[in-house]
Amino acid sequence: MDVADLRHLFDYTEWANARTIDAAEQLSDEHLHRDFHISHNSIFETLLHMAGAEWIWLERWNGRSPAQDEAWSLWTVNACVDLAILKTRWTEVVERRTHYLSKLDEAKFNSELFFQLLNGDSSSMLLAHQMQHVVNHATLHRGQIVGMIRQLGIDPPSTDMIFYLRSDVSPK
Repeated sequence: MDVADLRHLFDYTEWANARTIDAAEQLSDEHLHRDFHISHNSIFETLLHMAGAEWIWLERWNGRSPAQDEAWSLWTVNACVDLAILKTRWTEVVERRTHYLSKLDEAKFNSELFFQLLNGDSSSMLLAHQMQHVVNHATLHRGQIVGMIRQLGIDPPSTDMIFYLRSDVSPK
C-alpha cells in the first residue's frame, strides 16, 4: 500500500461517513439517542466515538498525543450536545486530515511513528498501519450504526466500498 492508496481509502471513508451522518440526521432524537446496548450505546454516541478517535489519531500524526482527559472533554455528549456540533467538529478534523495527507510522502508514510496512548503509555506503529487502522475502525462502527438503523425498521445507507467505487464521486 502506498500514499495514493491510502488517500483513496480516506476518500471512501469520508464518503461513507457522510452517508451515515446524513442518515442519522433523518432520525428523531429518540432514535438517535436510543441505547441499543452495542458499540457505544446509541447511534449518536457511536458517531461521537468515531469522530473523537479520528481526532486523536490526527493529533498523534501531528506530533501531539492527547491525554484521556482532553479527549473526553472534547468528544463527549456534554461537549458535543447535538449532531450539528458533532458534524462541524468532525468536518474540521477531516479538513485537517486532508491537508495532512496532501503533504504526506512515502518515506514518512512508511516510517515508525511514536505516540502515547490515552493512558500515557508509550507506543509506536508504522504510520501506514495507524492510518489503515483509522479507516478500518470507521468501517467497523459504520457497520454497527447500519445495524442499529435496521433495528429501527428503517432502510440504512449503503456504505460498502463497492457502492463508493460504483458512484460518481469515486475516481475511476
